[in-house]
Amino acid sequence: MNNNPWFAIVNPASANGQTRKIWPKIYKRLLDQGVNLEFAYTTGPGDATNLTRQAMHSYTQILAVGGDGTLNEVVNGFFADQKPINPEASLAVLSHGTGGDFLRTLDQKRGLPSLLEVLHRQKIVPIDCGLVQYQDATGQLYTRYFLNVADVGLGGMAVSRVNQHSKFLGGKLSFLLGGIMTILTYKNKNMKCVIDGKIVVNGPANSIWIGNGRFVGGGMMIAPHAELDDGLFDVIVLGNLSMFQLLRHLPKIYQGHHLEVPDVTVHRGKEVSIISNPSAYLELDGEHPGFTPVHFSLIPQGIRLWT
Repeated sequence: MNNNPWFAIVNPASANGQTRKIWPKIYKRLLDQGVNLEFAYTTGPGDATNLTRQAMHSYTQILAVGGDGTLNEVVNGFFADQKPINPEASLAVLSHGTGGDFLRTLDQKRGLPSLLEVLHRQKIVPIDCGLVQYQDATGQLYTRYFLNVADVGLGGMAVSRVNQHSKFLGGKLSFLLGGIMTILTYKNKNMKCVIDGKIVVNGPANSIWIGNGRFVGGGMMIAPHAELDDGLFDVIVLGNLSMFQLLRHLPKIYQGHHLEVPDVTVHRGKEVSIISNPSAYLELDGEHPGFTPVHFSLIPQGIRLWT
């Protein structure tokens, strides 16, 4: 076992508060297994990013404990002023949230036994991450990093709806119900999408997904061919699909078969710009931080991941 010290960022509110109850047992088990570990609890939105940046002054090995939203905040803590704080820093994930979609792309099981296997293996690989510029409801510009999948349109609105309620039904069912409720009222928007300087969408569309990873919404395989280390985004465009078409084809997303549906197209690239009329919701790693216009840039090998 690597004896270098770890620092864990723990979101006790993840998994509807279950993490707070089980973390003391997990922590003791890690110590018993010889993991040199300290930790801190998050207390609110943005806290995981700040705690990670503080930890970077003393630690090079960071463990994210929580859901995909917690992981997203921790990844943002690896950077400051759009530069890595420590290029040698590495990240491990103990997924304990409702979605757990990032681990699905890694084909890594959730839970402590899988994490211990990862730590014993000591295999660290550089993977890509994304950087997005967007605006909030007041029009102020922000930038944020992400590891998994972003969406502009239907998915962003669905995530906003789901995150306003308890996810006691679990990730898959909570996101499925939230998605169906959103589909029933959602209106497609006029979108313009430019990838690496080429216009690929210029008209009515339902949503545009930017995949570094493959899964969203508790197991929907939205970008089945995406790879974390290929230096490209997979951009999945759901075109001007009707409510009935969306409901009919929704089950296909769980197997990645939606790519066979007419008016669903796949593109790849490193720079993606999207504008819409009216403004569309943005979703990043299961969170809703803002709205269009948005610009995505791929950061090759931006994160060193234990896997």
